[in-house]
Amino acid sequence: MSSQTGRVIAFLNRVPWLLPLLSFVAGWIGFVMVQRGESVARLIALLALLGWLWLLIEPWVRRRLEGRKAHMGNFVVNFVSQSLQQELLFFSLPLLIGATQRDAGQITFTTVVAVAALLSTIDPLYERWVATRAVRRLLFHAYCSWVAALVVLPMVLLLPLERALPISLVAVVVWLVVTLPLSLYSLRRRRAKAAWVAGVVFVPLLLWELRAQMPPAGLAVTEGRITQTLDGLTPGAAVRRLSRDELARGVIAFAAIRAPAGLSQEVIFEWRHEGERERIAADITGGKADGFRTYSRKLVFPEHAAGVWTVDVLTPQEQLLKRLQFVVEG
Repeated sequence: MSSQTGRVIAFLNRVPWLLPLLSFVAGWIGFVMVQRGESVARLIALLALLGWLWLLIEPWVRRRLEGRKAHMGNFVVNFVSQSLQQELLFFSLPLLIGATQRDAGQITFTTVVAVAALLSTIDPLYERWVATRAVRRLLFHAYCSWVAALVVLPMVLLLPLERALPISLVAVVVWLVVTLPLSLYSLRRRRAKAAWVAGVVFVPLLLWELRAQMPPAGLAVTEGRITQTLDGLTPGAAVRRLSRDELARGVIAFAAIRAPAGLSQEVIFEWRHEGERERIAADITGGKADGFRTYSRKLVFPEHAAGVWTVDVLTPQEQLLKRLQFVVEG
């Protein structure tokens, strides 16, 4: 290990909070800039994605160093991996926070990412629960890689969210399959090996089933309201309660949605009332500072329309962007 590398590591060990703080700030800068359509946000995200590539090759680098009994080299690999995990998680966290709605599933997802980010910064816990076991290291690598890909791919490659999720899952599954010999070698019991193989198969399927609980990082509703009038694409006054007579004029669910410049994305307005639901799709494009303006107008209502109506603005994989409500008086 060169003297310069040693000095850098020694400095970062004296200020372990510096890298997570810089990554967290970079994440907020990326969030603000990507909403404005600035290309520098993609540069920041691309740098984060390069860290993701390191995590993919790290097991082979570690194995090569272990074969040479390069203890100092292994120390450097551990340090680089932990630092990049911090970078990816703290970079992703602001974009997830910015997209999280008052929804139990989204709040839980973002909280788990925040807990993982904190774990990566607390050395005693990280050394005990992650770094000492190969399987745990690989699992934590996979999780960090998946979260980073889920957040960064729409920014860098301008992928719609419904494509970014399966691509990120497939990439991590392929990586887990390729590293399967390393994982199985580190496990001694047959039951543990069987559990790991089952996890490689079923955990991605579980994540796919839970896709609606993931915050739509990169998208944000800057304005949303229920109204009855629309002048061009400017909504009228917001309404919360409507009489049956007023309902005859129709109801408009309006939303202004910010997205990365160049991104084309479908969104869905889902109208719900007492178990009944109607879904209306709309297309948006990114790059508008105040958000792409779109709406869904409903003119036909059932005879028994009294009660609470909910209009959810969703991605095609049912990630919640905004929830709007109004009441029809009986």
